Order: sequence, then structure tokens, then C-alpha cells
Amino acid sequence: MSDQYRDDDYAGSYAEQPYDAYQDDYYAEDGGYPQEYAYDAPPVEPAAPVTPEPKIELVDQDGIRAFELATLGWLVGFVALLPFWGLLNDRGWTWWIWTCLAAFGIGAIGIELTRRRKARRLRAEGLA
Repeated sequence: MSDQYRDDDYAGSYAEQPYDAYQDDYYAEDGGYPQEYAYDAPPVEPAAPVTPEPKIELVDQDGIRAFELATLGWLVGFVALLPFWGLLNDRGWTWWIWTCLAAFGIGAIGIELTRRRKARRLRAEGLA
């Protein structure tokens, strides 16, 4: 360890200081503490009423719906940008259109892969 933070005056122990516990203390010869130091009992709160848990359906664990919605969103973006082809081409922004088209293609592949994974899982569990 480096000596960067070492205190040169520190010799390994501190000199003992005289301590008189009763000097200037609240103990008086005739009384005690000027106030009572006791803890009160904590307040008792009434029990909360028990409410039944709501029944919640599980989300799609396989992700097929998520892939379908995302892929549909990219398709909508592609179709929405097609009327602006000329404007996007003038400004050099046609990559937006190609990004939507590529994402739609990747999403379509993802849908197929998640469907295959679900079918493989169901076959392994003996449900299909």
C-alpha cells in the first residue's frame, strides 16, 4: 500500500485522555435526569383487510405475438413511407424505407422461428 494517505503524526495509538463520566452530567445529588427517558409502546395498527389476488392471464411466453406485432409495425412504416419516396430520395433518406423493409423481412423470419420453437417445445412436453 502506498504511503500517500499515511498521517506522519500517527504513531500507532492515540494518547489516552482523562475521562470523568460524571463531570457536568445530569446526575444531581437530589434528583436524576431532568426528564424521563423511557420508550412508549408502539401504536397498534389495525390489520389490513385481506383482498383476493386478481386472476391474471399469463402473457405469451413464446414471443410469437410480439414478433407479429413488431413485424406488422415495420410493414406499416414501409407502406407509410412509400408515398414520400421522392422527398426522401432528394434528401438522401431512402435508407428509412430500406430499413423498414429489412426489419419486416427479419421479423417474418423471427415469426417462423418462434413458431417452430413452440411446436418443438410442445412435442417435447407431449402436448402436440
